[in-house]
Amino acid sequence: MIARPHLARPLLACLAALLSLGNTPPEPVWAETDPAEIAGIYDGSSFETYMAMQLREDGTFRWVLAVGSLDLRSQGSWEVRDGVIHLTTQPTPVPAEFRLVGLTARVIPEQDKAEADDTYPPPTPEIVQVQVTRPSGKPFTDADTRSECANGVTIYGFVAGSNAYYEDDDPPRCDRPIAVTVELSSYDVASPRFDLDAIGWTPGQALHVEFIPNDIGVYDLSGMHGMLMDGVLELDGPLGLARFRKVPGAQALPE
Repeated sequence: MIARPHLARPLLACLAALLSLGNTPPEPVWAETDPAEIAGIYDGSSFETYMAMQLREDGTFRWVLAVGSLDLRSQGSWEVRDGVIHLTTQPTPVPAEFRLVGLTARVIPEQDKAEADDTYPPPTPEIVQVQVTRPSGKPFTDADTRSECANGVTIYGFVAGSNAYYEDDDPPRCDRPIAVTVELSSYDVASPRFDLDAIGWTPGQALHVEFIPNDIGVYDLSGMHGMLMDGVLELDGPLGLARFRKVPGAQALPE
C-alpha cells in the first residue's frame, strides 16, 4: 500500500537536512596528503539511514546510501588539492526519463467492468489514465500521475495497474483535464508536461508512457569536497553537509 503522492515528501528533498543534523561546518584544517592515510571505509549512517563511503588508495571511491525505499550509489575518483579532498563521479550518470509513446485505449479495471454499462467509459473521465511500461514492454507501476484541470484543480493519481490507493473519500472534482505529468518522486524524476490538446487526447483514451531507467539510483557527487581530521571526514556539496567516521579495520563496502 502506498500513501498519496501529494502527502509523501520526496526522500531526496529532506536528505540534506537529515544528514546535517548535529553537524557543524568543517574547520579549516589541512587534510592528510598521503592516500594511504586517507584510504578506508567511512560510516555516515544516522537514525534509519545507512550511508558509507570507501576511499581507495588508487584514487577511486564508492558511496552508498539507503533510506526507506530510496537506494543511491556513486563511484568515481577522489584527489587532494590544496589540502581539500574533492570527489568526481565517473562516468557522469544519465538521468532516468519518461517518454510519451502515444495514445491507446483506456483499460477498464476488472472491478469496474461489473458496474459498467454500454457507455463506459464516460464521455469525460475525471482523471486521465496513464499506462507506463519499461523498454521491455512490461508494466511499470511505481510512478505517480499529476493531472491539471481547467478549473484549477490538480488530481494526484497512480499509473494503471498500481495497487496503490487514496485516503481521500471525496477527492476534488476535475471539470476537464488539460495536462498530465508522470513522476517517480522518490528519485526526483518527472516527465515533460504533456499538454492533452497538443497530443490529441480525447476522453476514453489513455496515455502510453515509457520509463527509461538509464542510470537511476546513481547520484552525482561531483563537487563534493571537504576535510579529514582525527578520523572524521566532513564533506559539503550536492548532498549538503555530511559527516563520516573512519571504520578501523574495514576493507570494503558490501556489494
